[in-house]
Amino acid sequence: MHPLSLDGTYRLLAGIVLGMAFGFLIVKSEIVWRKTLKNQLFLSDMRFIKIFMISIAVGSVLFLFCSNWGVVKPQFRSMFFWGSVTGGVLVAAGIALCGQIPASSVAALGTGRVYALWTLAGMLVAMPLVKVVSAWLSDTIYKWPAPFSTNPTIHAYFGSESPFWLAGGALFLALFLELLRTDGEETK
Repeated sequence: MHPLSLDGTYRLLAGIVLGMAFGFLIVKSEIVWRKTLKNQLFLSDMRFIKIFMISIAVGSVLFLFCSNWGVVKPQFRSMFFWGSVTGGVLVAAGIALCGQIPASSVAALGTGRVYALWTLAGMLVAMPLVKVVSAWLSDTIYKWPAPFSTNPTIHAYFGSESPFWLAGGALFLALFLELLRTDGEETK
């Protein structure tokens, strides 16, 4: 058996338990509601970005330890500048239109918010659409030169300690945003 490969009932059970735990955490943190994301986009409530930065910090350190212990095997893909820019613009457009991110829309649907179906429908349409346009993307966007020199992976910038740099930067940003919190912002 390979690391982290579960079969049959155990795989299904692990998915259900982890999904319920993740859903519980994002509902309790209130980032599942459209108003929280809207307030984040208007920079009036920094709760969403603080939780996002803390999750990046914890996840990157956990991933480093798991890869050092042989539990997971990192498989890095090359970075394409224009592909990343195009993907970022499309994700931002989807967030602006739907008022949710994919993970929070699944949890919102679980809490009975029917409007989350629009986000999920967009995800279902986007997945096969990427397959259709990937041939065109390979001939155009991936061949465009980057406007500046880039390394293919993040490890080329920071070395083997890159998860610690990423975690430290994310925690610093979360702390900085906490210190910038206005008096009118709730502190639940």
